[in-house]
Amino acid sequence: MSAFLVMTQKALKLLEEYEVKENGMMKYRIKKKALSAGADFDVFDAYGNQIGLIDQKVMNFVKTYDISINGQPCGTIKKKFPALTKDMNYDARGWKLDGDALGMNFKFIDRAKNVYAMVKKKLVAATDTYEIQVMNDDDELLVVMLTAILDEAFHSARS
Repeated sequence: MSAFLVMTQKALKLLEEYEVKENGMMKYRIKKKALSAGADFDVFDAYGNQIGLIDQKVMNFVKTYDISINGQPCGTIKKKFPALTKDMNYDARGWKLDGDALGMNFKFIDRAKNVYAMVKKKLVAATDTYEIQVMNDDDELLVVMLTAILDEAFHSARS
């Protein structure tokens, strides 16, 4: 089964916030933590329960993000060097986030080139908006969190 989601960055918010919807219904909300040194985000389900955490490590030159789901570590994602590349590696699954030159379209693939998800940034939108297609429902929350990291790493004013 394949999930199709739309993730939209909320406009006019003091801190970054995203809403993720499926068929127009709220599924996830991602909120940047106040007073954090890096790009740290809490992830909530539609009922307001915290179900995930993204923690950016700010001590090194490579952008590094640790991911936890339901309190369990789920791996680390690293933005490749140099900054011009639009690729990232997700260690825990052996995935590569393969992006086009503009960072608008990504495929989440493994070493055998199997596709786990596709993410497309909409060009005509008031705020950053992504269409997300996940091939396996079990990967949905992880892919949503990785998409928030993509936006932070490639489209944030701090990138």
